[in-house]
Amino acid sequence: MDQALVSSRWDAEYRNGRYSEEPPVLFVDRIIATLRDRQVEKGAGLYIGCGNGRNYLPLVDSGLQLYGLDTSGESLRQLAARRPALSSRLVCSDFRDFDSPRLFDYLIAIQVFQHGTCADVTKYFAQIKSMLSPGGLFFLRVNSVSTEVRRPHTVIEENDLGGVTVLYEAGPKEGLPIHFYTRDELLELTRVDFDIVEEPREDVTMRTSPEAGQWVQWEGIWRRRGL
Repeated sequence: MDQALVSSRWDAEYRNGRYSEEPPVLFVDRIIATLRDRQVEKGAGLYIGCGNGRNYLPLVDSGLQLYGLDTSGESLRQLAARRPALSSRLVCSDFRDFDSPRLFDYLIAIQVFQHGTCADVTKYFAQIKSMLSPGGLFFLRVNSVSTEVRRPHTVIEENDLGGVTVLYEAGPKEGLPIHFYTRDELLELTRVDFDIVEEPREDVTMRTSPEAGQWVQWEGIWRRRGL
């Protein structure tokens, strides 16, 4: 995956108002409730792909000590402008190459681990393992293969567990690989190093006119094995 291309595309999307008026996804409420139930909310967390704050700010406003990471410098500039006090918590970096000086008590990835190929997926989950404290929590929302892909695209990968990577031929993701997961794939990626806190389940959103079909995301919660 060409990270410079990805960053420039997202910079353009944020300049054009991406997510500026959209509410947070409902998964945010489950994240907050789970952290409180398990008494992890006082620890330090990292939000991977925090963008301009659509989901990040409600989490911070709930009292979380949450750092934000994104590959788009424009999104972080917008976020810092909205909340200058949070500037020291924001990092512009590609998560696959991010070298954190600390381990985190929880990690959050909402609609970000779908960007890339199967090789990128492997890197994402290896990074989660290396950056999460034993006993720490991992919250994931990511594309499901149940999604009806409407924009022109070409399937460029299909793995043994049913996961599929497409290359979009039009739209804001034109020329970018996007991965769609199966439940079996998620369970295999987390099988060795994680215990399931909340089974992956599909969240279905029906597209609004003039678009048609459904957009589906897996949501799941895992705990890093260890202490």
